[in-house]
Amino acid sequence: MIRKIKRRRRRTALRTLLVAFAIATALCAAFAFGIRRYRLKVMEDRCLEALDYTESRVRDMLAPERNPQYRFSPVDLQCILTRYAFYRIRLPLFDEKNSEPSITSDAEGCHAFAFAWDMDGNPVVLSRRTLHAVLKFGEDVSEGGNFICEETDTIPGLKQLFDDYRELMGRTPGKDSVYFTELTMESAYINREKRTFVPGRGTMYLKDVDIVINDPFEAATADTVPFDITVTDENYEYVEFDSNGYPRVYVLFNFFGEDPELTEKVYREDIPEDGNYHLTGGSRVTTEDGIIRARRVFYFYFDQEQYCVCLYNIVDCNAPEVVKYDRKIVIPICLAVYLLTALICWRRIVKDKARYAMEDYQRNLTNHLAHDIKTPLMAIGGYAENIKEVDLTKEETDRYLDAILANVGFTDSIINRTLFLNTLEDRGSGKAEMIEVGAVAAESLKKYEPLLEQKGITYRVEGSATIKADRTTFESIVENLISNAVKYTPENGVIKVEIDGRRLAVTNTVKGKVDVGNLTTPFVRGEEARSNPDGSGLGLSIAEQAAAMNGFTLKLSSTDDEFRAELRFR
Repeated sequence: MIRKIKRRRRRTALRTLLVAFAIATALCAAFAFGIRRYRLKVMEDRCLEALDYTESRVRDMLAPERNPQYRFSPVDLQCILTRYAFYRIRLPLFDEKNSEPSITSDAEGCHAFAFAWDMDGNPVVLSRRTLHAVLKFGEDVSEGGNFICEETDTIPGLKQLFDDYRELMGRTPGKDSVYFTELTMESAYINREKRTFVPGRGTMYLKDVDIVINDPFEAATADTVPFDITVTDENYEYVEFDSNGYPRVYVLFNFFGEDPELTEKVYREDIPEDGNYHLTGGSRVTTEDGIIRARRVFYFYFDQEQYCVCLYNIVDCNAPEVVKYDRKIVIPICLAVYLLTALICWRRIVKDKARYAMEDYQRNLTNHLAHDIKTPLMAIGGYAENIKEVDLTKEETDRYLDAILANVGFTDSIINRTLFLNTLEDRGSGKAEMIEVGAVAAESLKKYEPLLEQKGITYRVEGSATIKADRTTFESIVENLISNAVKYTPENGVIKVEIDGRRLAVTNTVKGKVDVGNLTTPFVRGEEARSNPDGSGLGLSIAEQAAAMNGFTLKLSSTDDEFRAELRFR
């Protein structure tokens, strides 16, 4: 069975680009997915590290030996757990020593909760947002400590203070800077027994961290909210603070904790296991839809009572801070991949174009060669049949044999020139040597003196120059240019060879303007002005190839009565 050979389909530039960029897009998507998986895994580990660090800080702050004279209360547990539940997790970078960028528990979608129970299962701490202050009433350490203010509707103006805080934080201009609130308190209403307070007069400021770092004395942005609250409850003592004496706001006066409704929701839905407050000690982390939930449970003794504490962090890896960080890594890498893909495509397209051009060139060369050889072969066949079948005189036989030999010689010249052209395409630049251009041109013209005299052609060589080139190929250039001029110059025409240090120009008379566009293509003889049955159409092709091998260029031009071939040395 004969198997049909299917011709390979050529790739178009568009198909090459589509396939390459589809692969590049798939690689970029895989890279982005891999980066995300890597980041999630690293951030899970860092969430657990953040929880361990928070636990160590809480234990350290509540250690009895830290301040033996101070008597801790449940308010201290509430304040310490709520304050230190805050986290700052460094995003995974290639440079592990770099501490930026990072994501904090106050970022969009990110939260830090703290819960505590006594051993009877009663909740002691739910880290709802509260207002904290560390107050000092005298030199004695026991005279002061942590005080807390919870949001309530029972005290006029207090809920408005919390609402103003939320509204103030909502004014942050953008995500490029970090903003925080700073509060000043001139007076307050204090319940020392319950360790609670209500702010009296004061102001809230919205500050840019960068401004504060660069200029600590910068007052604030234009966003300020004053407050003035009055409490009539007799359980509260009115106090005005003294910045240099007592009483005074000793360390802190600010909001800590999470939104009360969200805290209650997380406490009800995420924390209990099987409806029981008792939790297994240790850490656990889960990730779903890019949201990491990390939990750390530990037990400790506080004021001679054992408590169970749960630190619960939610890290949204889809937060703007993380997405912006991902883009800084993924986008440059993807752009580099696309750029590399474009370069590879360009190289492939150029190579394909060159290969297809070579295939077309070889196909056309074969077709033209077959066509040009067919004519003399038909003539040879016709003469041979006449000699064999017809009674000829000796003169007729000799004339037919001469014609056969002439056609054989013409066929042989075509084949030899074609082989020489192919040899030029494969050979190197050859050995360069000093060549006298005028002598080579004169010697080449001398070969055609009988034919020139027969056609009445006038010729001359003007100028001379010495150049460095491969002798074999250079002589081939001159030979083909002069041979071309001799073949296509009409009777009584003129051939002129001009030589200087920059070029060799061969000019000859023609009967009409010649289209020089494809004359260096093998077997192209041009228009009627260059029609010559003795020409093979290979001379200028050989000259151009040989010129390129020596670093020269061949330029062709034509007017209505003159054809010019100029070999430029530089």
